Amino acid sequence: MWWIWVIVAVVVILVIAALLSVGRKGKRSRDRSRAGEMREEAAARAPELRQREARARETEAEAAAARAEADRRQAEAQRLEAQAEERHRDAGELRDEHESHLRRADEVDPDVDTKRDDYVPGAAGTQEEPAAGTAGGRGATTGPTTVTTPEGDTAAVDDDERLRGSETSSPDGRAEGGATSTDR
Repeated sequence: MWWIWVIVAVVVILVIAALLSVGRKGKRSRDRSRAGEMREEAAARAPELRQREARARETEAEAAAARAEADRRQAEAQRLEAQAEERHRDAGELRDEHESHLRRADEVDPDVDTKRDDYVPGAAGTQEEPAAGTAGGRGATTGPTTVTTPEGDTAAVDDDERLRGSETSSPDGRAEGGATSTDR
């Protein structure tokens, strides 16, 4: 009787092995089928992938061009800043030279007290009266000028205001230039 049990055990083992083999073949078949579907999906998405990669390369190229443009602009800005600094330095040197020249002129001018606390270089000879040999003081100076009024007040005026001020009316109502105040 033990033989029967051995035969039954062998038969059960063979049945289990056959079932496992069939199950394994079915799984392989299902796996192959699933793999084929996945490959088809991947192949269908390949054009989209290529488009996205192309857009990524285009964006990268645009970024590189923008970086190059930014670098160029930064270099241009640095060049302009250096040029501006140089021009400020040159203007400062010229301003210092101009002020020095005005100080020397004021030191020579007997009407200028350069030791006053409110002394400003070039403010002397402030066009209270027209300079001799000029048309009402025209052409004597350019740019803003400090003038002293008959009351003793001082004010900064530009050439146009100074020139208009030099053509003030005389007591008879005529401008010093010969025109009446209504002719202007």
